[in-house]
Amino acid sequence: MKRILASAFLLLALVCIQPALAADEKPMTNADVINMVRAKLPESTMLLAVRAAQPDFDTSANGLIKLKSAGVPQSVVEAMISAEGAGGAGSGASAGTAATPMGVDSGTGGGKFNPEEVMLVEAGQAKPMRYLTPQMRQAARALGFGGFASYAVLRGTKATLRITNKQPEFLVAVPSNAQAESYYTLVTLAVRNNGTREIMTGGGYMSYSSGVANDRVVPTTSEKLADQSTAQKDFVIYRIKTTSPMAPGEYAVVLYNSQIKMVGFFTSGMDSFFDFGVD
Repeated sequence: MKRILASAFLLLALVCIQPALAADEKPMTNADVINMVRAKLPESTMLLAVRAAQPDFDTSANGLIKLKSAGVPQSVVEAMISAEGAGGAGSGASAGTAATPMGVDSGTGGGKFNPEEVMLVEAGQAKPMRYLTPQMRQAARALGFGGFASYAVLRGTKATLRITNKQPEFLVAVPSNAQAESYYTLVTLAVRNNGTREIMTGGGYMSYSSGVANDRVVPTTSEKLADQSTAQKDFVIYRIKTTSPMAPGEYAVVLYNSQIKMVGFFTSGMDSFFDFGVD
């Protein structure tokens, strides 16, 4: 009988202590992440730790610069930004999502829309896309008689993200000081025999002009979401729609973040290509 009572008392003590331990758990900071880098933990382990933690990260411009100087992998930095924007695993944000008045679940889990993401809307649900930063190349056209051109080149002949919807919709966070139409373009990519996808971004013969040729631009319309509660400060969320069905092929939503002044976001200073394929 004494052993049974002792075991019951121990079990009761553990039940009472467990919530107190959980309550004392400290949020993860930039210093914690830098310490993990110094301890040479695997990148996959750091990603798991960041995603599971209650975040208290400094994702300001100075904070991001310090993380880069400390050798924090880019994937871990992006996970920190996402965790801070979404309120973290322990914030209760994952308990549910609120649909916008325009009938689209923003996919933010009640947190803030990360400006470094484009959301693909399928069946009323928004899913985050991933971007590539292209390599740039210059080449002569028609043996030089056609002038010179610049190309943005993406590795691989097919995007990892595949969809069957011929008229997809997207959510994009546009800087409040920019017009939506000047900040993004939906483009179709040419598949090359050398295992890449590319698009011309500028060229000319007697003079040079930048920008994607009109025959590579997929026509779209944009409208502000009525519910801007998940927008980050100085950003406005737009819903992007194609005006007609898209043919099977390789595409990308291009954000011209290199041309827009944004503090704390897109620190690489290059345009971002959110690639996908229509099957």
